[in-house]
Amino acid sequence: MRALVLSVALMLSAVSARAEDPTVPPEVTLNRQGHGWILADAKGKTLYVTLADKNGNPSCEGACAKQWPPVIAPPGARPFGEWSLAARADGTNQWAFNGKPLYAYSADAAPGDQNGDDMEQQWSVALKPLQTPPGFGLLRGPRGQLLVDRQRMSLYTFAADTAKSSACTGACARQWKPVEAWWLAELRVPDWSVVDRPDGNRQWTYKCKPLYRYAGDVNPGDLLGANIKDWQPVVLEPAPPVPSWLTVQRSDGGELYADANGRTVYFHMVSGRPQAGVGFVRLNETPENWKPCLASDTDKPVGFFSIVTTENGQRQWAYKGNPMFTNVYDNAPGEIHGVRSIDRLWRPIMTNGQSMPGTGS
Repeated sequence: MRALVLSVALMLSAVSARAEDPTVPPEVTLNRQGHGWILADAKGKTLYVTLADKNGNPSCEGACAKQWPPVIAPPGARPFGEWSLAARADGTNQWAFNGKPLYAYSADAAPGDQNGDDMEQQWSVALKPLQTPPGFGLLRGPRGQLLVDRQRMSLYTFAADTAKSSACTGACARQWKPVEAWWLAELRVPDWSVVDRPDGNRQWTYKCKPLYRYAGDVNPGDLLGANIKDWQPVVLEPAPPVPSWLTVQRSDGGELYADANGRTVYFHMVSGRPQAGVGFVRLNETPENWKPCLASDTDKPVGFFSIVTTENGQRQWAYKGNPMFTNVYDNAPGEIHGVRSIDRLWRPIMTNGQSMPGTGS
């Protein structure tokens, strides 16, 4: 029932977004998120783009187009604004956003599903990102979609600040570096402004909160300042919820999810032939090495985690429609022997929602 209510809400929000923005093609809707707008089809199903499409030319044809249906424009459609038309091999035209052809994913069952995101490390959700001044951007991390600078370093706000002034000066400003705004910065982006600092410099603000970098952060997406009192990273869109039984562990490949005993959990990447309940899957080549993550009778889907029924009638957890397992050779928290499997479709589930570097074919 909860999933039905969510689906209806997403569809209504998509329709509402289209009504408010007549510059969107009738075949496309926009779902408002904190970090921008997710593109969807007329029924609210998520749309995608692929790195395989070069120079705006669709590369997904034949069997690929059955798994990834293109968003076909009607005869007589004309390009406008950010929307263009990409010619397909069969003579039809496909809608493209900012030059990137748009596709749905056949394994998405309901509005809001994003089962195709990061598929084969080629596909990603089509997004109209939040407008920012030059020098800022978005980065997906364990906490969700973060606001970052041009070096992709996390940005923070300070609880003691006001909309007109910064309370972080002196030693504080050496640890928490103000994000300086150039003097000719144009303030034409909604929710963005600048404040004058006591040292004569100007500082960027977002939604009336001055922005800072934390000196302790070294790598893009680091959030080492997030646990310091009165400081908060700028999270534009929180990460989807996860089942309560999952734990977070560190590994050589980054931070990942594990079961209650700390064993890394993996999903078997969908691909190949269709199978009821779980979309497109390839047969498990080494079943003796994998233990299914079974769900209890009272467990319910949450976020991108669903529950599928196996051939023997068991309830099994799935991530973005992909059945979840642990590997029998992982004995200690953080071990990832499963990524060395002969079958390259096994992936650990990373807390940032992205593929672990070096995994997959």
